[in-house]
Amino acid sequence: MDSVTYQANDKNSPVWLKIEPHEPTKAYRWRFPFAKTLAVFLLLLLWFSFPPGRFESRKSETMIDTNKDGGFTFEDFDKITPSEKLEWHKCFTLYKCARLTVPMDYNRPLTASKDSPKVHIGLILVPGNHSGSEKASKSPLLINPGGPGGSGFLFGLGAGDAIQTLLGAPDQDVIGFDPRGILTTTPRADCFSFPPSHLNSTATSPDDEDYVQGSYHRFLWQQAGREIGLINSSSVALEKLDTRIRSIAKLCQTKDELYDYRDRSILSYVSTPNVARDMLSIVDAWDEWTSTLNEEPNLDTPIKVKQEPVYVAGDGTKFNEPYSPDTKGKLVFWGFSYGTMLGATFASMFPDRVGRLILDGVVNADGFVGPLWIESSWDTNKNFDSFAKYCHEAGKFCALYRDGDKVKDIENRFAAVETRLQKEPFSWIDEQSRMPLSFTKDYLRAFTFLCLYSPTVLFPILAMVVNYLHEGIIDAFIKMLAGIPDSYNSQPFCGIPISRTLYPADEALLAVMCSDKKHPLNETLPNLESEFEKLSNMSYFADVYMSFILTCDGFNIKNKGLTMNWDDNAKDKPDPIKTSFPILFLSNSADPVTPLHAGLHMAKRFVDAGLIEQNSEGHCSLAAASRCTNDWIQGYFKAGIVPPHPVGDLDDGKWITCKAEEWPWHSRRFMPAEREWAADVERITATEKVQEELSKIKLWGTQGLDWIPNLQDLLISQNSQGHCSQREGTI
Repeated sequence: MDSVTYQANDKNSPVWLKIEPHEPTKAYRWRFPFAKTLAVFLLLLLWFSFPPGRFESRKSETMIDTNKDGGFTFEDFDKITPSEKLEWHKCFTLYKCARLTVPMDYNRPLTASKDSPKVHIGLILVPGNHSGSEKASKSPLLINPGGPGGSGFLFGLGAGDAIQTLLGAPDQDVIGFDPRGILTTTPRADCFSFPPSHLNSTATSPDDEDYVQGSYHRFLWQQAGREIGLINSSSVALEKLDTRIRSIAKLCQTKDELYDYRDRSILSYVSTPNVARDMLSIVDAWDEWTSTLNEEPNLDTPIKVKQEPVYVAGDGTKFNEPYSPDTKGKLVFWGFSYGTMLGATFASMFPDRVGRLILDGVVNADGFVGPLWIESSWDTNKNFDSFAKYCHEAGKFCALYRDGDKVKDIENRFAAVETRLQKEPFSWIDEQSRMPLSFTKDYLRAFTFLCLYSPTVLFPILAMVVNYLHEGIIDAFIKMLAGIPDSYNSQPFCGIPISRTLYPADEALLAVMCSDKKHPLNETLPNLESEFEKLSNMSYFADVYMSFILTCDGFNIKNKGLTMNWDDNAKDKPDPIKTSFPILFLSNSADPVTPLHAGLHMAKRFVDAGLIEQNSEGHCSLAAASRCTNDWIQGYFKAGIVPPHPVGDLDDGKWITCKAEEWPWHSRRFMPAEREWAADVERITATEKVQEELSKIKLWGTQGLDWIPNLQDLLISQNSQGHCSQREGTI
């Protein structure tokens, strides 16, 4: 790719930005030590043995700094009175919180009746660093971390300031919000919590529900499913898994019917189009709020392109029509993974309200609404195959490498460990908790699949784990578990009740994904076996991923309210959608669950949309640091520079490609010794922080397996690792 240089001017002086791929810096030194790496995995062993007990309530508490000097807590958030207008309240020391009331059904507006069902959206504002007469951004940046079911509120709380850094926009206001049914947005999508039996026939509000008992029932249900394992673990695993999925569908239907007599069940109104409409409500409420500020804010974007109002593509070619640089009254949004589905749906519903849309880790919306979505794993093998290749390149720095190895030798060593675990799983009693623990082939495969999300950080850990298992160092392996805390206790059930917000309501993923299906899934076992065979021919990890794409089998709660235009079975190819400003799509070359072809497909669904392929493995662009990608993001956000629209297909197409500056055993935890790029240091630190927060979201493609953990503790621990031997290090 040729470099593209453009000039942009703020009010005071010209600013030159140069967008180009960068070669990796050769001089490195340690920035973070690395000694607790193995301990991190050992903690995951406890996860694998009984992870469902590790409650969202405990996780949320550890994720949040609630102002240790006695400040704002989630109990305080629960006391905020919802309002149809934005009313901000100081919260969590530096931020502002609000609960915005919107119609549950936009076909029944709030003005129609005082009894119209309502949704109260939880929002957190990470204020920009405004100066002078500027009081607020012209448009806030809304963010979504994915899921479905991920909390944008917690994402904003944990990473909002890092997002500002990545955008090079410290003055940008950022809003994290929870989509319908999730965490701080009420009512919540909770299929396990019911009112006490004496209220079942008269319950009118989710406030009557016993959420502590519901959480306990969910915990017991998850524990009961542990014995099934992966689909290949037995001849009846698929049948058992499908039976459990259908049981949850029946439970949710029972909960839906409890409130459906007054058409007040949130489970019928959590679909992506309804949430997209909520985002428009947030934008409108923001406009109304900023209009009430004492002084009309000076809201010009800090950098304006010299050619405005005619915007040009990154290759210097002009668009057929000029695009307005103004974002007032329009959506400015950065969505990851499922968040790209949300952003694209908004753009299809309200194309004239698009300000800036960055869609990162792109979901094929047309495929998402289909009954089974196996094409999302097209690049999984490509990702996993890189493990042995990178290990071979790292040589002695990779724990699984042996002198004289070829790539195939490493692959064979890995396969031998799986074979051994299949025949000889091992178990032990944890000395501290006195809990029986075990480790099987299924656990290793599940852990390996999780490592595909962030290979730069996790492949070295995976190599160490497999090497310990290959060498049979089981006794030492078990001893290293001493001192790791229990993964659950009785506190959420038997202790003093905590904020309702902190209790899990994990059915949001189920309700959202299944509500979005245009063609509901209701398959016989033979047909499911046939689909599994197709997936197995595509992906090594079909046994892991099939559990996810089966999630909607038998789910029959009909979506109400707004609908979407996506369709994987459309007879006629739809015309590209013309938005008020082009969309920026970001895809990795080897993403395990949102493949490159999905980014290409979606970019072609929108007029003048730009596509950037980042040459790296992992889920979403932040899985690996890239100056080139970040330069394009900043140029798009601040100056309206859009990469050229992609041409052609995967085999012979043309679009912008960016190199990553890190890869497995060559990570960003090494910094340039010269430290001549101060801005890069800030960006890399911000990337790590956002990645850490994204790791707290239940990973796309793993939600169907109750016993598979997410990467929260793993990635958090990376920021406080100790030193390790050279063999366990990084090049």
